[in-house]
Amino acid sequence: MSESTPLIQHHHHHPHANTKRLLTSLHTSMISLGGIIGTGLFIGIRVTLLNGPIISLLSYIYISMMCYYIIQAVGEMSIYMPINGSLCQFQFIYISDPIGIMNNVIYWISWSVTLALELSLIYNILQYWDFGDWFYENEVLVIFCVWLVLTLINLYPVNNYGNIESVITVFKIVFLIGWINVGLMLMVFGDGGKEVGFKNWNKDLIWGIDHIKVIENPIASKMVNILSSLVTACFTFQSIESVAICSGEIKDVHKNLPKAIRYVVMRIIFCYIFSLFLLTLMIPCNDPRLIGDDDNGILSSPFLIGLINLGVNSSSYLLNFFNFIILISMISAANSNIYFGSRCLISMVEEDYFPEFFGKTTSSGVPVNAVLLTSSIGLISLLSKFKTVDVFFQLLINLCSTSGLLMWLFISISYLQFRKALVYNSIDHQKLYYVASFPMQFFSYFTIVSIIVIIFGNGIVNFWDFNLENFISCYATSMVLVVGSVTLSYLWGKPLIKPISDIDIFTNQSEHAFK
Repeated sequence: MSESTPLIQHHHHHPHANTKRLLTSLHTSMISLGGIIGTGLFIGIRVTLLNGPIISLLSYIYISMMCYYIIQAVGEMSIYMPINGSLCQFQFIYISDPIGIMNNVIYWISWSVTLALELSLIYNILQYWDFGDWFYENEVLVIFCVWLVLTLINLYPVNNYGNIESVITVFKIVFLIGWINVGLMLMVFGDGGKEVGFKNWNKDLIWGIDHIKVIENPIASKMVNILSSLVTACFTFQSIESVAICSGEIKDVHKNLPKAIRYVVMRIIFCYIFSLFLLTLMIPCNDPRLIGDDDNGILSSPFLIGLINLGVNSSSYLLNFFNFIILISMISAANSNIYFGSRCLISMVEEDYFPEFFGKTTSSGVPVNAVLLTSSIGLISLLSKFKTVDVFFQLLINLCSTSGLLMWLFISISYLQFRKALVYNSIDHQKLYYVASFPMQFFSYFTIVSIIVIIFGNGIVNFWDFNLENFISCYATSMVLVVGSVTLSYLWGKPLIKPISDIDIFTNQSEHAFK
């Protein structure tokens, strides 16, 4: 510890979940590397491609810069204070309890509801293979069996979760490398694809198709579509911050978390930007399968549409294998939803805003009650056949639509508060064990402004063509958070942003917080 660091200790009266630090360096790196190669990349990238090569790539590069800053900010704070669900607790520590509880409840519900979505998608992808009539007649049973297996996995010690994610990440990386190589070879040497290569960058396609057509002025219309592209890019990148949620369960967190953070640049450039660049060569932005609503089976992923465009037979072994990888990626994403959601729940228990019952752990450090509550919400997907439940399910999905963006926003605000608290307590930022290598405070403001613009831009189409359902979908989360936080602030008599003098940066400080 630095000599200039005041040795003040604050007594922490909050309950602590007795989780165990069982995630190794390999686990952490693999969770970091594979954690965002999932549904967002394989399926969600489809909407981005409609905007054409230039706007798609610029959107991804812009959001990549934001995400790189966010993971660095989370890294600095998590290595300084490696607590359960770190980024979930930081809002309580650095901003305020009203904002902390509102944002964490929304974030936790979003993990649980996304689990329900993933379970439905898993069933859709499974339909690619013909399992016979029994499979189609027993959708509820199939989804329940997948849910049961995933829940049981999360009831074992956390190193088992790490092992499973590590194996699946190897498959995902092999898939991406294989897909890139096959795609490049077919583009250079194949003759099956008529609409591949830089033909898709011609003057008619390079700026994409305006899939949002509400404004007569073509320049204004293009601006709306650029904003839309930024929004869809954000949803693809969501959960990039999630590796830090593990910080309360990582061995030697001060060594292993920085390693995981270093992988972020590689995975952003390789997995996202390079893959997107190749997809713009393989698929014209006016491809009917991108525009259509076929969410089932093989045609739902641009990664497979691209190979079909290059002449690969849609029933070939190669596509069977790649579809299998997309399936296990979705299973991995659903598995992670339970893990991250339960750790977010623990962070609320540790801040005294959720019953202590949900923080109880087994002798091997598994928060069983938190896991069961989080995963049980995913069972909504079984009931979505009933009209009233489906309406409720859609409402929850809408509520979660911007939860990841709000988490990024509050990570940025937490980081600014963290830096101010260091100055207030006469702690030299450069003496922290882990320090990002670029101007973090400038990027905090850049990210805060960007996210606010993107959240407003999410539903900008409603200013020309109002649709109540779309308006609620775009703005419900933000409105619930603002109204809830202001109400709680008034009822509890607590400020929305706590004074710097009230921020406790000593309790839970790591013994490795400083160089």
